Amino acid sequence: MMKRDKLSSLFSYVYIGDVMILFIKGFIIGIGKIIPGVSGALLAINFRVYERAIEAVVNFFDDWKKNLLFITKLGSGIILSIVLCSNGIIYLLNNYRFITMMFFVGLICGGTYNYATGIKCNYSDVLFMILFIVMLFIISYGNIFNSYEITHGFMDNVVFFIGGVIEVMSSIIPGISGTAIHLILGIYDSILMMISKIFDFQYVIMNINLYISYGIGMMVSFIICMIGINYLLKRYPVIFSKIILGLCIYSILMLVIFTFSLKITILNFVLGIMLLIVGLLIGCLLDK
Repeated sequence: MMKRDKLSSLFSYVYIGDVMILFIKGFIIGIGKIIPGVSGALLAINFRVYERAIEAVVNFFDDWKKNLLFITKLGSGIILSIVLCSNGIIYLLNNYRFITMMFFVGLICGGTYNYATGIKCNYSDVLFMILFIVMLFIISYGNIFNSYEITHGFMDNVVFFIGGVIEVMSSIIPGISGTAIHLILGIYDSILMMISKIFDFQYVIMNINLYISYGIGMMVSFIICMIGINYLLKRYPVIFSKIILGLCIYSILMLVIFTFSLKITILNFVLGIMLLIVGLLIGCLLDK
């Protein structure tokens, strides 16, 4: 009886530990969604919960209890961190941007290192990733000369539908900048205006077709991206993992460039290096 009780206690501790680790991963992923330039999806990959999350959503009814439990454990951490940490992150970014960003650079580097150790790459793979990263840099630094102007015609619906598709696609696919793509297509200002006027009742009523088109685009994108990524994960896991590794490296380079473009004091540099190391350690430890 004593042995059975001890075994039961041990399993309880293991279960609670698993729940806490998943919750902490979700909490950090949620913070990553708040930080500009940090991809929540990328952190999910680093913590090895991305594929499981995609599978849980796409194949939800195959084992709804198990999938619901996973989504609840991970999702509660994400939601709670966004609710609790938004103001704190804004404060840190306004006052300690460099050292805050250095922590997340370390976090992503630690997770990416662990992710990369499980992938075998040959020379052609390395060349492909270099070209892929260069292409992403070109897209990120691309710009437009003319912004799209709302004409109150059918084309507005098409444009805002595309905007909704890009919004969700950039949230699910790690390393993709939705803002950069919106800028290149010339629709960034129009979408920003629409979002900023969300509480202006008169504006919403006058442009209800734009909100509907944008929402439909988001829903369609969510379904297609989830099914498409799940398909790639199952049919072409090796190719997909190499693409993801390329996105991870690209995101790190972008973060480093952005972070070191800030004004840095000697004290901030020292503290930043310390937090970089802390982030690396956390990124490695949470990779289970």
